[in-house]
Amino acid sequence: MTLFLSRDSLLADVFETLEQVDPNWLDQQDYWEDYNARFFQSNGLTYSRSEDSNVTTWLTAPDRASFAAMSDVLLEQLQARCNLGDIDLVLLAHWTPDLHLGSSVTNFALHKLGLVDGFGFAISDRGLSAPFYALDCAERMLRDTRKKALVMVMDQKHLLYRSPSIARLEPQNAACVMVLERDGIGEFAYAGYQTRRGLHASDLPGLVAARCDELGIARGDTTVIAAPAHCAALAAGGPVLAQDPSRMCSAPFAALAQDGLARHALLLSQEEDRVTTVAFRRREDLS
Repeated sequence: MTLFLSRDSLLADVFETLEQVDPNWLDQQDYWEDYNARFFQSNGLTYSRSEDSNVTTWLTAPDRASFAAMSDVLLEQLQARCNLGDIDLVLLAHWTPDLHLGSSVTNFALHKLGLVDGFGFAISDRGLSAPFYALDCAERMLRDTRKKALVMVMDQKHLLYRSPSIARLEPQNAACVMVLERDGIGEFAYAGYQTRRGLHASDLPGLVAARCDELGIARGDTTVIAAPAHCAALAAGGPVLAQDPSRMCSAPFAALAQDGLARHALLLSQEEDRVTTVAFRRREDLS
């Protein structure tokens, strides 16, 4: 059995204000500073309130957008396009934390969609490749009577502490939702997940060529979706499409939703020496 994705059921967007600031939240500042200090300590780091804190900005930012608020908007739009009443599995993948720490966004989605027998959980702590792993989980978990998964991918821009790596991306509040269905009618067939370590940027063209060979698809018929920094080197082998890094985890899927792709698509994420890919083949090319 094969897992299919229809681009009609793939929605991606960025958001500005979805939650109004409450001035009373500033009364919680010491609580969140203590949270930061304990979070840093748990990771073997020393927290400096003067140098590391972003609590005031986090509490007062005019463009706050929680995961539940973003998913609420996108699920309303997705319900207008396709039936979500028979979803069996709901997965949330993210890199940055939700504004509402500890909230279950998968439970929110299950309740919103009226899914009494649905099952959901979140995937984090896997960096920007979290949604790639979510697709692998969906492929492995949709068995027997479970046929249909909703995958939600989202990040929000405001952290409680300062992060140079996040700041370099100039992040947006960004999210996407997609439906994958076992033996469904979508035009893309999910073709697999792979992660490899010990690789560098110079290894990416060879990795992509090898991955296409493994999947039995021509590199010239495959659009590689990757970070802008990698596109020039990858373009020598075939079509490439630059994703928008400011969308963080949802970036490759926002690119996948665009028109003008080649027959197949290979989504690529590199973090340090780890390279993760997921592939989609056109339905009509399945043997």
